[in-house]
Amino acid sequence: MADTHQWPASWLSKEKGRPIEGSICATIWPTRALASGERWFDELYLWTEGFNASTTQRARIQAAALDTAFQMLECEKIDRVGATLSFGTVERLLDYLVGSFEAHELVSHRIAILLRGSIQRMRSRYRIRVFRDHLRDQNVLVGYLLTAAEASMERRALEFLQPDFARLVAPNSSRREAWEDLMLEAQVAGVPTDRLIVSGLHSRSQVELAVRMGIPFGQGSAVVPSFAPPHLPRATSSSLPQSGATPWAP
Repeated sequence: MADTHQWPASWLSKEKGRPIEGSICATIWPTRALASGERWFDELYLWTEGFNASTTQRARIQAAALDTAFQMLECEKIDRVGATLSFGTVERLLDYLVGSFEAHELVSHRIAILLRGSIQRMRSRYRIRVFRDHLRDQNVLVGYLLTAAEASMERRALEFLQPDFARLVAPNSSRREAWEDLMLEAQVAGVPTDRLIVSGLHSRSQVELAVRMGIPFGQGSAVVPSFAPPHLPRATSSSLPQSGATPWAP
């Protein structure tokens, strides 16, 4: 079971008299080189429990998590960190996100951003492209989170983003053929296989299969267990709320 921190979701409520009942949960999964064990970055994972976040609420959660990631870097609680932003969040909060990176330019090169979403549902390619280019100007690694059942279904998004790395979930099957199909799909889709991360490696047999397939990086309890986000000495108004913190609203 993942080691987590939880925050009440009441800070997302628009109406003070009707707080959201539920929690925002977070854990951090280290990303390691499967061959050497060398640590690459630690990825901040977020999810909700007890409620389904709206699109706007998800954008606020992701933006707050990004600021929390910057704070962890500035407080030297972590060496390198990864965070996820959806296309929708970038489209809605582009100016805020760009401003956040500019405000933390001294540590921005130590963060990796995974973009996720469907290119078919993307409303503004221009805004996504501007954000991607801004990240690269600040030497930020830009990744893509593959969520489709088949990697080849993500080809258009990969062609558009030209990511520095990608992450996908390990196959449920322990059959070698399933992993061979995974790698073939990834290669056909144009995934940067030299910087491919496979998450969900929770057994030694999965790790062994990943190594045999030449997958360079992995996440999961069979690689390194997850850990809860570190306590921060101060919570800003834009980070995930800690005890006594002021809820953030863009």
